[in-house]
Amino acid sequence: MTRVAELKQRLREQAELHLRLAAMEELRARYPQGTTAPYRERGAVFWRRVFVPLYRRVPWSTKERAMRALGMTAERSGWTTPPRRPGEPWRPPAARDGKRAA
Repeated sequence: MTRVAELKQRLREQAELHLRLAAMEELRARYPQGTTAPYRERGAVFWRRVFVPLYRRVPWSTKERAMRALGMTAERSGWTTPPRRPGEPWRPPAARDGKRAA
């Protein structure tokens, strides 16, 4: 793996981790019965105080453009999303013979 690819991977992992931790913290605050505050590692102030709030305020179209510009999309690996309209639930792709996959 190239150095740039490693940096992209690390960036994505850190972003996902801190967005997930923020979501869990919100759930804990919303439903406090029976939950305790999770262990929080020291540091990571940038991710908690800057990245997460900024990420939540940026529109999805801007995030999508940034991910495409950085090459951080699944399309780069040859995978394409199945076509569907907004609000339509996901369904497994049809098998090659025209029947739905089980």
